[in-house]
Amino acid sequence: MLRKLRITLGILFFAGITLLLLDFTGTLHGWLGWMARIQFLPAVMALNVAVIAALVIITLIFGRIYCSVICPLGVFQDVIAHTGAGWKRRHNNNKPYSWSPEKKWLRYVVWALFVAALVIGINALVALLAPYSAWGRIVQNLFQPVYIWVNNIFAAIARRADSYAFYSREVWMRSPLS
Repeated sequence: MLRKLRITLGILFFAGITLLLLDFTGTLHGWLGWMARIQFLPAVMALNVAVIAALVIITLIFGRIYCSVICPLGVFQDVIAHTGAGWKRRHNNNKPYSWSPEKKWLRYVVWALFVAALVIGINALVALLAPYSAWGRIVQNLFQPVYIWVNNIFAAIARRADSYAFYSREVWMRSPLS
């Protein structure tokens, strides 16, 4: 039962945050803006102690709840891992992953680097290490051009019907160099 609840909430958070990042009209920000405010990095940068404390307490009580429900990149990674594991099982009859001991030193080095960048004020490094920022870049660079292109198709169809429920936007792709 708890697994189904976690998966359902993960899907809802994933869809909500992705739509929030795709929304170019600003209409979803009134309804779904709270989802962005409870992400770890935005809460840290806004010094929202209540959200940070709540995330820490929830994580201590329920475990990996932030990464598997609230963080869109964590949900995306879970979906990819589950899909890859199923594919590997069907095609190789092997175990999908092998066990290896964790590398705690790597975890602590990345955490120390993140905290040091926060304290020093190197926001570019902080954004590079934060999973919410990474998901935002993925959505903006890969999904948003397709989303706007589909919107422009609906705008052209609506314009022919004398409806202005949709409006066209310029579709542009970001260069990896910009």
